[in-house]
Amino acid sequence: MEKQPAPMPKPRKYPELWQAYQLWSELMELRKRHLLRISAIERGVSNMDAEYERMMLDTIGADALVATAKRFMVEAGKAHPMWEWVTSIRGLGEGGLAAQLLAQIDDISSFATVSKLWRFAGYAVIDGQIDRCAKGTKSPYSRRLKSTLFLIVEQFIRQQTSPYAELYYAEKERQRRLHPETICRECGCPWEACSQKKRHHKALNDGHIHHRAMRKTAKIFLQHLWIQWRTAEGLPVTMPYVHDILGHNHYIGPAVPAEAAPILAAEEA
Repeated sequence: MEKQPAPMPKPRKYPELWQAYQLWSELMELRKRHLLRISAIERGVSNMDAEYERMMLDTIGADALVATAKRFMVEAGKAHPMWEWVTSIRGLGEGGLAAQLLAQIDDISSFATVSKLWRFAGYAVIDGQIDRCAKGTKSPYSRRLKSTLFLIVEQFIRQQTSPYAELYYAEKERQRRLHPETICRECGCPWEACSQKKRHHKALNDGHIHHRAMRKTAKIFLQHLWIQWRTAEGLPVTMPYVHDILGHNHYIGPAVPAEAAPILAAEEA
């Protein structure tokens, strides 16, 4: 049977931004691998030479290459219609995270609803369960975009960016009220009452509560971005599924600027 040619890849709407992002990402991965080798050597789990690894990084100018690639990426991002809005948010003004975010989403017309964007970013809820990667199968979402959003929310918390920092703390408090104590994931009992701690796992501890609050904050930020971006491109903006179908009606407006687009962001549990 004659082999069918591979389908042509879908063209990028902002190809220069994507190419600059790819270059930066590849150089970051190269540097990270060498730094991991150095860490392994220093921990005594590798018999390689740490000084030789450092010499290679210095010789190729890895730090300078990464910095140059980042400048390319930020410069390419400045031509994006959402650049001004995204970089006006406290914590994203430096431009690196903003460029990564916009490069990975690329074309907002591909996401007719905010739920589709949430799915692409790894924040969907499928049949009441968080969307997860099944072992041996292709990921249903972009892991890189999910990582980028995690870093963005970390910046919001560090910079106390309104309304996202307030959202994070409010959700963290709400989750702790709903789940006042750490439980055993396998037994379902309070962790202190579990008799098989060596084989079982904690659930709803401080780390889990933190990640739930981070997730909620990332989803609200993505919703704001989706509304602002589609409005800027003259695309239809519908109310989120949680409001239309489930009747949730607690609204959280975009951060900045207030006059840029309709305030339609809704709280999503």
